[in-house]
Amino acid sequence: MNTAELVSLTLDGEAVQVPKGTGLVEAALAAGIEIPVFCYEPRLGPPVGACRMCLCEVQPGPPKPQAACTLTAQDGMIVKTALTSEVARVAQNATLEFILVNHPLDCPVCDKGGECPLQDLTFRYGPGNTRMTFPKRTFDKPIPISPLIALDRERCILCYRCTRFSEIVAEDNQLIARNRGSQSQIATFEDEPYRAHFTGNVIELCPVGALTSTQYRFEGRPWEIQNVPTVCGMCPVGCNIDATTREGKVKRILSRNHHEVDQGWLCDKGRFAFTHLRADDRLTDPLLRVRRRGLEEVSWERAIDEAERLLREAEGRIVTALSGSETVEEAYALARLLRRGLGSHNAVLPEEVSDALDAFRLPLSAIADADVVAVLGDAPVVERAPIVELWIKEARRRGARVLYELDEDEVRNAERATLIWCGPDGQGGARVGELAQRLGASGAFYLPETANGRGVCDAWAVAADDEAARPDPIGLLLVSGDEAAKNPAVRAFAEQAERVIVIAMFQELAGGWADLVLPGTSYLERDGTFVNLEGRIQRLRRTVIPPVPDELAWIAKLAERFGVEISPYPSAVFAEVSEIAFGGMPFGEVGEFASLPSATGEPTTPEIEPLPRAATKTGLRLVRYRPLFSGPAVERVPELQFQRPAAEVELAEDDAHARGIRNGDDVTVRSNGTSVTLRARLTRELRTGVVRIADEHAAELQPSVEITT
Repeated sequence: MNTAELVSLTLDGEAVQVPKGTGLVEAALAAGIEIPVFCYEPRLGPPVGACRMCLCEVQPGPPKPQAACTLTAQDGMIVKTALTSEVARVAQNATLEFILVNHPLDCPVCDKGGECPLQDLTFRYGPGNTRMTFPKRTFDKPIPISPLIALDRERCILCYRCTRFSEIVAEDNQLIARNRGSQSQIATFEDEPYRAHFTGNVIELCPVGALTSTQYRFEGRPWEIQNVPTVCGMCPVGCNIDATTREGKVKRILSRNHHEVDQGWLCDKGRFAFTHLRADDRLTDPLLRVRRRGLEEVSWERAIDEAERLLREAEGRIVTALSGSETVEEAYALARLLRRGLGSHNAVLPEEVSDALDAFRLPLSAIADADVVAVLGDAPVVERAPIVELWIKEARRRGARVLYELDEDEVRNAERATLIWCGPDGQGGARVGELAQRLGASGAFYLPETANGRGVCDAWAVAADDEAARPDPIGLLLVSGDEAAKNPAVRAFAEQAERVIVIAMFQELAGGWADLVLPGTSYLERDGTFVNLEGRIQRLRRTVIPPVPDELAWIAKLAERFGVEISPYPSAVFAEVSEIAFGGMPFGEVGEFASLPSATGEPTTPEIEPLPRAATKTGLRLVRYRPLFSGPAVERVPELQFQRPAAEVELAEDDAHARGIRNGDDVTVRSNGTSVTLRARLTRELRTGVVRIADEHAAELQPSVEITT
């Protein structure tokens, strides 16, 4: 669309100028006029005109009302909505009457009641009473199309938003409309459970109460709830969300459209995993290991005393393991205490920090505008940063070529090339920055494995400049976060350490080897900031009061005993970090819709190792990955267990054909005397010579594997 070329039209008597090609619905909004819609949703691709709610009188044109959502603004067009046209008013009234013929009058018990577009538009445009005296059609209800989503077919108005999302946006093609005419019904393909990464978006897209969340059904009414704007802490994208709370508990998570980050979409982990806050094994009191009696609950006063004692005994021999789930402020507070108060500079950091990408900084939405997208690193994008996968799919729909094996000439010749690194290699950020500089790419992204890895590393670096070699032996290992407690590398350090302190939400992960366990909090219970994979600083807001003291508060109290001054307030701590790491940005400027800092610095050429080869001399190269639907939070949400990855191995099509393997075959994967039997899944998103297996199904397989049927 050429935004410089304007067209003039008249809307309800008002002269309006809009860019050529603008849809009539958007043109009306620009003039402050609402055209009511049900099926129309610009994020779902071209309009389909299914609901007919947007009927308007349009001249020049046919004498009958036209669906405004399917029309674009033209020079000289005269449009009359129901506000000024009797023809349009009667048409919209009739449309609503037709929709309500079989729609149940169950608003008092419908979860959509009070937030329902059909309810709102019926009051504004619909008939005041009904002429229908026959019984309404009914179906069995609710139908569980998955453990997360319930379908009430009698409420459905066949707007096709859900099926269009499944087909066009998520491209999973699992939701369908079967039968025809009055017998049309929304269903899943072959009645299988709706199992994909983004299924929960159809709940928000549904303009009626046909698709509802099994977690939220009958849990709250609109006048009883509050929506707190915050950011998701489940992956490095940092999707903007609203946390719905009632009576001090989080009841649901909704998307909060940040057009540069998430476009209003959420993955199912971010949408449904919030119930881990109420897990049965959630820690609410500190645990201290007492000789011969194991771990016992103690008061917070005693826990702080014991933490001080253990830190003093191990001064200079302390290693800190950070998970990447801490806020910037929490990580900085720990760093000040340990680095400045105790001279302990050793840390197991969650991510590689590289400034190589700062010169190529772009919003995630820029991926959709690229003409070439090169995905490097072999790990599945959707498992690492799911919304990035949706941006890649949108780029492909707009005509971009998506490469899963680097073609340097094609990247060089592209006008707008974007590089995305998604791999286990610790040099990923530096590597993709070097490639972007050498190939002339316009944008480059590194997909970390943790939600706030970069922010945590920046905060740790800001606290002190000194470095030290890892002590041997380790006097004390301080483990921050459940993710770090589950990390095999951290567990190996714990076996070497004389004493271990763990900050965790759940006892199971550290109960067997920690000397002191301090209860932690979730991202939904914190105030502070996260830095997402773009380098965007975003604001976390506390949605509910945690059952334990805030980490920043007790860290500040503990630091006092070592003569280190740390504020218990996130705004004050952020000011210290920002002065060095974030250009002095005030805490108050990190608003509800955070802006992306401008690209900074000159492209650098770091020293990096060559790209790993695909096939090895002895066979195929195995890439293990951590699935999205895994981790401490997901493990405590029963409704998400069906989303765990299947026992399968992904192969490139050429590798499968060379071995006579077909999609769905049972195959044996072998390496160094270890073997597992998995189902084969062929994909075009892998380089030849590479196979992928989720960590939980990879057993003890080594990097080089053989596959046979």
